[in-house]
Amino acid sequence: MKSITLFLAATLTGLATASCSTSPTSQIDQMSLPAADNTSPKRATPVVAGRPARMYIWAGFNEKDCRVLTPKITLAQKPTKGEVSFRPNQMTTIRHSNSGKCIGKRLPGTGIYYTARKEQKGADHFSVIATTSSAHAVTRSFQVQIVE
Repeated sequence: MKSITLFLAATLTGLATASCSTSPTSQIDQMSLPAADNTSPKRATPVVAGRPARMYIWAGFNEKDCRVLTPKITLAQKPTKGEVSFRPNQMTTIRHSNSGKCIGKRLPGTGIYYTARKEQKGADHFSVIATTSSAHAVTRSFQVQIVE
């Protein structure tokens, strides 16, 4: 059974640009899909309206050999106060790997960016879906606080 990991990596102010959070992560393999995680990643620092802010990096890799696997990432639920964009090839350091083999490796992932429209403030949220080439999917919701 081939094991694939889709890793959601936080990139928050105060951490190095390529740093990752140890949670949440999602294990996807060829046989099963885990239950949905009900926790929503929340950015620790507010987003400034009108400026793009990297929320997370979503990296996929094969647990056996740390080979990069690039899931297709799409917007599942649009935010009401801003826009979401995806930027491929954002480097991150893997801090969690179910096998332990990939911890500390620098791998590319897809950066998830949120830009609040000017003059917006308060809370917003959105969801994205990462889908593997074998059609397994994981959905994650994001919470964000906007300041002017």
